[in-house]
Parts: sequence; structure tokens; C-alpha cells
Amino acid sequence: MLFIIFSLIIIAVLIGFLFIFPRYTEEDDLAMLKKYQSIKEGLLSVMTFNIRFDGPERDPNNHFTKRIFRLTETIKKWEPAILSVQEPFADQLRHWHSHLPKHYQYIGYQPDDADGNLVHPLSHMYFQVTILYNNHVLTLLEQDYIWLSKSPRTVGSKDWDSHGARTLNIARFKLNNDDNSTNILVFNTHLDVRSEQARREQAKIIRSTIKQWQEKYPKAIVLLFGDFNSVPKQTTYNILTSSHFLYDTWTVAKTSGSTCVSNTFSSTFHGWLGSIVNTYGFQIALTILYTFHGLGVKLLHGVPTRPSFIIDVLK
Repeated sequence: MLFIIFSLIIIAVLIGFLFIFPRYTEEDDLAMLKKYQSIKEGLLSVMTFNIRFDGPERDPNNHFTKRIFRLTETIKKWEPAILSVQEPFADQLRHWHSHLPKHYQYIGYQPDDADGNLVHPLSHMYFQVTILYNNHVLTLLEQDYIWLSKSPRTVGSKDWDSHGARTLNIARFKLNNDDNSTNILVFNTHLDVRSEQARREQAKIIRSTIKQWQEKYPKAIVLLFGDFNSVPKQTTYNILTSSHFLYDTWTVAKTSGSTCVSNTFSSTFHGWLGSIVNTYGFQIALTILYTFHGLGVKLLHGVPTRPSFIIDVLK
């Protein structure tokens, strides 16, 4: 009996250590910023950022009005020339934009002139995959916006049991100081969070759309940003990267030596759970959850607050 108790204690201690190391913190993030600043001269800086929608929070300190200042500070520190964000509501984006440096312009869905004076029920979602850009560095040449559904030109359309109406924002830029007038094609998206079939079909539309733009501008640089709700080796990821169609910059950065700086550990930092989300234990748990997620298993996307919810599940 003592041996069993001792063994359980050892196992508990080992599991506990998994949730202690490594703890990637904001100090580590600052060190990464300094490395980045040492190599960024003359390079085009880009960023993708899910800034989380402006909605009720269980902890009022996590509300967007409290987060906006840290968010703005982050952008000012990293100074991306192209900033693709996911999840902002229209009013949320306008509010945030008023805090950003004046050289940042933004683009989302632009209704036709015939519909411009009408308030569509989904108009608050027109900037859910916004592209912001530094107009000192880039000039916008062309823009398009489609819905990732069987009817890409139908506002708010969705298929394949997609939880939300998912979209693709498209922009063509040129560098202001480039004599060769190099075109840069930018795509920003946010794939569905619940339906695996929807993610796969949405990824197929994205791939075919990028191909169409590449045929039109064969020498253009292609950049795809987004929150894909998918991880390497899953089907959705493979649809976008197979046959060297697109390259995962995270993977490339890890193998490019002195030309890139990268964290050795896939991690993030935010104010909800703190640095525990970056520990080995948490990452193992996330890997398991994402495995089920990629197989199409529908998982909880929040902590249930109603006791009756548990009873409903048991039923």
C-alpha cells in the first residue's frame, strides 16, 4: 500500500513539473523583440493577430477596452508593414484604429454602391478578417472580399455546418520604394472553429482563389495570414501546403538559421491563464485536443456555467 501511495505521489510530482516548465513570459517576448529588431532593417515586416472580438468577459479586466492599450503598444513595438487581424467587430476596429499610428490604413468588405446606404444585419462582421497596412511602405492597388461558402459572393453565406460565416479578405499591394513595382498578394482568413468539414472546404476555396490571383499576377509574392484552427499534418493544413503550394513560415523560420529568429517552443502569452499555457503539460493537452479537433470531434468551446449543462451531456 505504501508503495502504491509513494508511486502516486511521484507521478503527481512529475505531472506537476510538466505544468511548470518552460514558462515563456513577457520578458522572453521582449528578448525576442530585440532579436527581431536587430535583423529587420530592409525587410518587409508582417504580422497576423487574432485580437479577440469585443464582447462580455467573465473577468472585466479582459474586456477589449482594457486590452486595447496593450494591443496598441504591441503593434507600435513590432511595427508591421502588413497587419492581418481576425475577429474584430466593425466598431471595435474603428475604435482601435483611432489609437494606432496614422499611417495605418485598413480594408475589409466594401458593399457595392447600390447597397452602401443600407445597413446589413451582418455589417458588424465586415471587418472580421481586416488587413491593415502602413501606407508609408505600401500602396493598395486592388482589393476583393469573398465568403468561404458555395456562394462566395453572397454576403453572410455559409455551408458544411460551419458555425459562422467565414470570409477571405484579399489585397494587392506594391512597395512604395521598389523600382521593380513588385506586387504583393495578401490573403487573410479565419477558418471555422467547430466543423472540420467546413475547415477543409474553406481551405479548398482559399487555395483555388490564390491560384486564380497567381495566374493573374504570376510574379507576385503571396502571403496568406489567418487563424486556421488547424495544426501541421492535419487535413486542412495539408490542403494549403501540399505540393509546396504554400510554406508554413513557422517551419521555415525554425530551419533558416541566422536569417530568422524563432522561439524554440511554440507558445503564446495572454492575461487569461498566464504563462501556464506555455508549459509542456498544457501543450500536450492542447495536442491531444487538436487531434480530436482535426478528426471532426466537436469539443466544448467554453467552460459551462449551468449545472444543467452537465446533466444534458450525461443524458
